[in-house]
Amino acid sequence: MRVNNGASVIALEKEIGKVRPRGLAGVLVSVRGKHRHLVMPRESGLPNLLVVFGIPLLMLLGLIVLVMLGISGSSTGVYWETFGGPGVDPALLAGEPRGIRSDEWLVQSSWIVSQAQSGFGALNSTLPGGMDATVQNDLPSWDWSSIFRPHTAGLLFLPLDQGMAWRWWFPAFAVLVSVYWFCVSLLPRRPCAATMFAVAVLCSPLLQWWFLPITLWPVAWAFLAMTAIAWAFRSHSVAARVAWAVLTGYVTITMAMSIYVPFMIPAILVVLFFAIGSVLTARFRESQSWSSIARSLVPIASAGLFAVIVMVIWIVTRIETIRAVTSTVYPGLRIEATGTLNTIGQAAALFSGPFQKALFVKATDVLSSNQSEASTPLLLIAFLIVPMVWLGIRSRRSQAVPTDWLLLSTVACFLVVVAFLVVPNWDALAHLLLLDRSTASRMRLAFVLLGIVGIVLLIRRIDERTARVPMAIAVLAAGTVVAATATVWWYMYRHESQILEVGQAYIVTTILLALAVFFVCRGYAAYSAVSFMTASLIVGFGVNPLYSGVFDLRETQAGKEISVIETSDPTSTWVGVGSYVPTALLVESGVQAFNGVQTYPPEEMWSDIDPAGVFEQEWNRLANVNWTPGVGEPVVTNPVRDQIMVSFDSCSTFAQGHVSNVVSDIELPQMCLTEISEERQGASKIWIYEVDSPRDRKSQG
Repeated sequence: MRVNNGASVIALEKEIGKVRPRGLAGVLVSVRGKHRHLVMPRESGLPNLLVVFGIPLLMLLGLIVLVMLGISGSSTGVYWETFGGPGVDPALLAGEPRGIRSDEWLVQSSWIVSQAQSGFGALNSTLPGGMDATVQNDLPSWDWSSIFRPHTAGLLFLPLDQGMAWRWWFPAFAVLVSVYWFCVSLLPRRPCAATMFAVAVLCSPLLQWWFLPITLWPVAWAFLAMTAIAWAFRSHSVAARVAWAVLTGYVTITMAMSIYVPFMIPAILVVLFFAIGSVLTARFRESQSWSSIARSLVPIASAGLFAVIVMVIWIVTRIETIRAVTSTVYPGLRIEATGTLNTIGQAAALFSGPFQKALFVKATDVLSSNQSEASTPLLLIAFLIVPMVWLGIRSRRSQAVPTDWLLLSTVACFLVVVAFLVVPNWDALAHLLLLDRSTASRMRLAFVLLGIVGIVLLIRRIDERTARVPMAIAVLAAGTVVAATATVWWYMYRHESQILEVGQAYIVTTILLALAVFFVCRGYAAYSAVSFMTASLIVGFGVNPLYSGVFDLRETQAGKEISVIETSDPTSTWVGVGSYVPTALLVESGVQAFNGVQTYPPEEMWSDIDPAGVFEQEWNRLANVNWTPGVGEPVVTNPVRDQIMVSFDSCSTFAQGHVSNVVSDIELPQMCLTEISEERQGASKIWIYEVDSPRDRKSQG
């Protein structure tokens, strides 16, 4: 067909690439054309192999470099304040260790070093009677279940520094690639935006302040599961559908073996609603038969069944440990009531995402008791609800636009989560849905997941030209971001919060978040991704330090002295008195001791300490066991619900019968103790004693 209008001919030729602009404009057109070719989706609408694996391979390369260098985000550098010399810790590359991250540096890292010291056995014998290392704290061990704990594999085969780096970064890598894969599965032409969305998720304050495998694996699992569902309904390749299902099934086991349910529940909830939306879309939007839908889901169902079988075997082969864990006073079978978010202050804390930078300087006054509990995501999904509802209503009313079941199911999931948080008195239904196995603070994880799902679905609909959010709706949605921040600011101002005195990063974060919402509504995925990622980096990047290696307490002077004593008397049994430092020294040294964080109470240990079971309510819990000077037989108390404090008298029947040595960071002028050494290092002073009988002391006198 000929076109007589010259301008039209030139325009047409430019469009099809026959005539290209010269100079920089020509280069940009060429680059854009090559980019379009590289990201061209398959016929099924799914991403091509380059898009699926290109950027994840670069992420893997980054992971390998960090592991080889032994760099992690561990806060074990906290010990530098006790044992380090003057000046800055040379192993601290950036940021600062966070004392509040004690679950990582005091609990899990100490037990990991203990496992390394004892040879990675399935039973860690530090606490008398031993603790099952295959259940507690995601520890490395030479047990078959470690096959399904890939983040611990590095500790079994690599030096401690590199193994710890692998354990730190591999779950983070899993989060990045799973979010990326989910995004490109629905937006195959946008790998760069998908990468930035993945970074935004990983830098969420909620994930950074709770940066542990038990937090990250549910996120990775959720996005992998939703990716597998997307491929199940759209891929023409059986091999591809099976591969995604197998990967999801494997990570299901990895997540489940952490046995920390509160973070699993929101992930499962989001996946469930995404699956429902996908099934309804296949049936009523794409007119697939129920039998066809069932066939599509066979690989996922099979992988799920395999995961269930493995978990049943895992539970049965350590049933006594599982019973002990679930029979504790705390946490036990923890049940959360509905509607616990029932004050303005709690609502302000939930929407305090733009203010999360203040947590860096421990400003948490009106939010919660500490930084971890105060952490919350940038609630992008809450501000996208307006355009999502608008699109959902439009699809229901328009005969030309099929009902958008995925959008509607995402909105429904958001409403269920909000209802669990703010609406009381439906505990029976919440219990049936297992929602009460999570908590209000852990349920916030659902908002992290839903934020990405909402973004991707909106952009996808706009890319498909099936919908376009009007400018007024886009401005309104962006305006809700500003309104929410203003409301939280007013609440903080009225309560004279110190958070408002530690900088104005919240202003920049609010603007970026509003822009992210606006750009999503208008279909500008790249601009939205840049805005969202930058906002997340402001409030989340730097929470954890960059640290070279591990601060290994075995290498301290006190740690070496404990090792010498243990070598000369392998039957020695220890008690650590004072702060957390003696406890950490004993746990990492791998000696038998009555100190450490117990996931459940070892029967032998507590029958020695409290043979009559007088204090069972106090010691039958997940808690850190420490000792303080006392008189007489041990008295057990709980300063807080996850702390066990026991009094120690070296002349007591307990000490005389079960304790040979004591390490303390306070001097102990007790009659039945003989000082072996006094170790000074940095700011620390550690005393090591031998327990004597009163008769021995009298004969020496």
